[in-house]
Amino acid sequence: MVEYGVVKINKDSKLYKFIIRPPLWLLITIWVLALFAVAACITLYFLRLGTEPWALIVYAVALALFILSVYGVLAVVGVPERASGSIKIRKFFTDYGFRATVYAAGSVIFNTLYVAFGVLIAVLEHSPWLGALVGYHVFLAGARAVIFIFVKNYGKEDGELYRLRAYTYCGVALAMLALAFLPVIRLVIDDRNSYRYFVSTVTYVSAIALYTFIKLGVSVHNFRKAHKTDDMSLIAIKNISLADALITLFALQATMLKELGNTVLGFTLNPSTGGLIALVIFGLGMYMFVMGMRRIRKFKIGYYAEPDSGVADASAQNAAPPPDDCSDAPPPAADKPAPTPVPAPPPAAVDLDADCENSSELSDVK
Repeated sequence: MVEYGVVKINKDSKLYKFIIRPPLWLLITIWVLALFAVAACITLYFLRLGTEPWALIVYAVALALFILSVYGVLAVVGVPERASGSIKIRKFFTDYGFRATVYAAGSVIFNTLYVAFGVLIAVLEHSPWLGALVGYHVFLAGARAVIFIFVKNYGKEDGELYRLRAYTYCGVALAMLALAFLPVIRLVIDDRNSYRYFVSTVTYVSAIALYTFIKLGVSVHNFRKAHKTDDMSLIAIKNISLADALITLFALQATMLKELGNTVLGFTLNPSTGGLIALVIFGLGMYMFVMGMRRIRKFKIGYYAEPDSGVADASAQNAAPPPDDCSDAPPPAADKPAPTPVPAPPPAAVDLDADCENSSELSDVK
């Protein structure tokens, strides 16, 4: 039994073994069906049948088979079996910051694929609107990629400094993202935000609306949750996600107003909403840059670093105590009083008569 957070998995169960090592005949069947599904999607596009309501079912089946095919390739290589006992897998379920970093990596991959797909469709459809969205996704992927430039240094002794740098540079990337968003607003104002959808307009708008509101709700929740922590790189990731959700909301509004045919409301609402969102994103990016630079400066002067106790003790021992009359140290002992000198004895009395007699005797001897 292996426990991942609150999920317990029995490795001896048949279901676990089936998921980790699916049968080869099943994988071959999935791969063949996926090839047919992709071919069907391409055929529908070139036959101009992609906007039919039933075409959405074909796209959904193709997407599901594609995901299962990718997993099948990983299962053949043995990735799920090796990953089941990995420490990083357990960390993914227990560490919120690590899990957010993994999600950000997935977002970078998604943005990159969207750019490749968008460039292809923009060229085929001659759509400046889709081309502008591709440019926006390039800057969005760049803002998220900044995190992974520094993530390998998070475990070092000065890992907090690298997190602060990631936070600061993400602020610059967000400001650039706001500038890259301006051509999108301009195309909306010029009523050039359109291209031919694969599905019907109602289906497309409904799907985008559902995706947008779920994305916005999750982004706001994660934004509030991340700002309760002290992990600056995590805060940067969630700030980028919130900016992405706001721009997605604007794209949904522009599409709905255009398809509804309300050009008067769109001419008034789209520029104001787009300008406000661009201003919010630019202000958020500049705030991150200024606050990041301040914290980096404080970190470098030791504001966040704890002093080394060994060095501090040695310095305290070698330093002379400052003169302080209020010190708790005991006062120095007072000098003992000098011993009282003992007076010398008085000289003995001299007998003058005896001296005279002695002198007379000496003269007789001579």
